[in-house]
Amino acid sequence: MDLRQMEYAVAIADELNFTRAAARCSIGQSGLSHQITQLEREVGARLFERTSRSVRVTQAGQIFVACARRVLTAVQEMHAEISALDGPVRGRLRIGSVTLTAGNIDQLGLLRDYQEAHPAVEVTLSDSDGVHATAQLLTGELEVAVVALHEHQLPPGIAYHLLSVVPLVAVVGRQHRLRGAGVTDLGRLADERFLECVPDTGLRAQVDAAFDRARARRRGVCALRSAGDLASLAFEGIGVTVVPRPAADAIVPADHADCVLRLDDPQALQPLALVHRAPAPTSPAAQAFLRLALTRLPGRGAPGLEEVSGVPGAPS
Repeated sequence: MDLRQMEYAVAIADELNFTRAAARCSIGQSGLSHQITQLEREVGARLFERTSRSVRVTQAGQIFVACARRVLTAVQEMHAEISALDGPVRGRLRIGSVTLTAGNIDQLGLLRDYQEAHPAVEVTLSDSDGVHATAQLLTGELEVAVVALHEHQLPPGIAYHLLSVVPLVAVVGRQHRLRGAGVTDLGRLADERFLECVPDTGLRAQVDAAFDRARARRRGVCALRSAGDLASLAFEGIGVTVVPRPAADAIVPADHADCVLRLDDPQALQPLALVHRAPAPTSPAAQAFLRLALTRLPGRGAPGLEEVSGVPGAPS
C-alpha cells in the first residue's frame, strides 16, 4: 500500500460517499474504487460496505483509518520539521474552536498575528468543541482546540491551559413568572420548555452537570449550537435556557437585565481552555502557534494558567 491509498480511505471514511471522496482526492470515482479494492485485497479485509445508496465503514475499516490518520499526520510532521531546519515554519495547522469571539483571549487577533508571522503555514478552522474536539486531538485530526470543558472532563492524554471562567445564568422571557427573581435554582426550571445546546459540546456538558447536582430533570424542546441563539429565543419567550453570562449580556438589553437570573449553584461555571495532545504538539506549526498563544493568556502566570512543557521557546 502507499500513502495515497491511505488518503483515499480516510477521505471515504470522512465523506461516506465515493463521489465526494473522489472529488476531494482529485481522482475519478472508478479509479478510487479500483484503489480501494486493491487496498482491501492487500489488507485482507473489507474496509467499506457500500451499496448504491450508502457507504459504511467496517470494523476493520475503522482500525485501518485510525492508523492511516496517524501515519499521514506523522509524514506531514516529518516534512514540516525538515523544512523548518533551514527556513520558515511550514505545514498545516488545524484548529478547533467553540467560538472565535469567546473568552478573554483575542482569538481573532491571535490568528491574524500567527498568519503574519508564519505565512507558509496553511491554517484550517473548524467549529469542533467538547467531546468531538478532544477525540480529534487524540486521532491527530486537530493540533489545538479551544473548548468549553473543565480539565477533569477531558480524557487522558490532553494538555490543558485555562483561558477564562464565567458563571452560567438562566435567561427567561419578558412575561415569565421568574423575571425579576434575581436568582433561581434549576429545580424551578424543570417543568419549563428548556432550550438546549447540542450534545457533546462544552456548554451542554456544564448544563448537564448543573442539573445533575440539582437532581433535577428538564424538558428539552430544541438543540442549537449557539449560546447567543439560545439566549435570543429565551428572551423572546420561546422557552428558558442556561448560557454563559457574557452570551446572555450580549443579547438581553440593559433595561431588561432582570430577565437574566443567577443560579444558586456556585459550581455552575463555563470554562474556556486551550487544549492539545500532551505533553506538547509535535509539528513545528502547532508549536509556533502554542508559543504565541501562551503569550496572550490573560493574567499569564496566575493560578490555573499552565505553560507547555517540551515546546521550544515557551514562555517561562
